[in-house]
Amino acid sequence: MGLEQPDGMKTARAGGAAAATAAAAAKSPEIALDSQYPKLAMITPYSPQKLAFATAAGYEGVVIPLDDFFDPDRLTDTQIDSIRSTSHSTGARIISIECMWGLNHIDPEPAQRVNVHARFIRCIEFAHRLGCKFIGTFSGGIPGATGDRQAKELAEVVNEKYVPLLDKLDMHMGWENYPTKENFATVPELCGRVFDLVPSHRLGLEYDPSHFVRQYVDPIATAWRFRDRIFAAHAKDTEIVQPTLQQVGIHGQGWWRYRIPGQGLIDWPKFITVLLQAGFRGGLAVEHEDKFWDEPNTAHQPDFPQARKDGFILANRFLRMYLPTRLS
Repeated sequence: MGLEQPDGMKTARAGGAAAATAAAAAKSPEIALDSQYPKLAMITPYSPQKLAFATAAGYEGVVIPLDDFFDPDRLTDTQIDSIRSTSHSTGARIISIECMWGLNHIDPEPAQRVNVHARFIRCIEFAHRLGCKFIGTFSGGIPGATGDRQAKELAEVVNEKYVPLLDKLDMHMGWENYPTKENFATVPELCGRVFDLVPSHRLGLEYDPSHFVRQYVDPIATAWRFRDRIFAAHAKDTEIVQPTLQQVGIHGQGWWRYRIPGQGLIDWPKFITVLLQAGFRGGLAVEHEDKFWDEPNTAHQPDFPQARKDGFILANRFLRMYLPTRLS
């Protein structure tokens, strides 16, 4: 892959994928939620329509990020009970929640850091109330600080404030390796430094192989290195647009883009094999950031546009080839 798809291909794509929608919307073969296998999920904002679609498209659960509504500091007890009821009635188990933006665990301002720790504790308790066994986040960041200092300060808060609660609730937490200023530990060296300082395996990774591809880090070898610390995973691919890369270099723009699984460079059979050999039982969640299979300005609608549904359906069909499931 490399060049942008011509517009004519989008027309053919829409017809073919739309035709596949009806067939894929029938519930796919399932595995028990307490099984020894990964749980195929999709990342989605909360809405009853989106949870219903997840089940209809063959997903075993959903991963829900915090937003202006889905937030433990905004929801009433009645609303939380309603969310749990919707999850049960639609069959879309809430596997985990994601608490990334605005939660800098090592914020350089002491007062703000204290507030973040208290809020994240509320998020852990919220996730537990929803039946989750995992909560995702970022590692945090201190501008201008060394990796050693940031690793030490993150380890202190995890060891002292988060691990005791995680032990009590029998939960795990982990950060996604997304490169951004609020997330310093996004390469193997820095991940290893944190784990050296946090002996508890309540802390691990929400592993996204797509971010390593665009950093030219081997996502398969890295997954094997940290296999006993991967408690959640994102299913997202990355395409390198070589003609653009040759013109603008790695510091330029437009030379890579995220794709649905199977339409980028990741070797999914190898990656999933690492997860299976490690005994991974968490959520393998499709993170749909592929503009080719989407429509703009629809993120806040109660239901997905058909183009986005097609992307989720095709991702499910592709990944199911490599995941254990009942075929009867």
